[in-house]
Amino acid sequence: MGQALKGIELMRRLFSILLSVFLVVGFAPLANAEAGPALNDDRADTSFVANGLTPCAENARFQERASAATTDQAVARFDRYSKASCGDDGLPHLIIGPTIEPFGALSMRGHEGDVLIPAHIFVFIAGIIGWAGREYLKLARASKKDAVDKELFIDSDLLRDALVKGAQWPLMANKEGRSGELRESNKNITCSPESDYSNVPF
Repeated sequence: MGQALKGIELMRRLFSILLSVFLVVGFAPLANAEAGPALNDDRADTSFVANGLTPCAENARFQERASAATTDQAVARFDRYSKASCGDDGLPHLIIGPTIEPFGALSMRGHEGDVLIPAHIFVFIAGIIGWAGREYLKLARASKKDAVDKELFIDSDLLRDALVKGAQWPLMANKEGRSGELRESNKNITCSPESDYSNVPF
């Protein structure tokens, strides 16, 4: 049994190393398609680089598009877009800063509202929803009385407590991750009766 567990652990490590190598090197072959006829020849080139962007308020193509706006809604939209950065095509472009690299966010100052802030808000709200649902089920199960009914019919008091804890999910996840509460113990996970994986470090 000990040899089998060592073999499983060795295969897991080998698989993780190979997966890392494939992800770093890349295993998809480059496309070698022949050049075909140009599509949409009449349209302006949309290729650009970030340092080639200009404020939309100073971009001639954008101003041309904005002057064609006829409704109040369209005028207000172009007014909002005038604060963004436009390419040669006169269209606003979002700038995604390299936030993981050291000081990467500093290189894109002024563009945090493009993707960085909305993405963090989305992750935080999604975390609140997930953590509050998890906490509600835990609170319903701990109440003992009518636990099944509390899952079928939402209890507003439990829901309020769960939402309060859900709003603290980054701190709670860190705390439970350190204490071991975040993951279920191996002994509580059902395994096949023919095999005993209780000693495998998942």
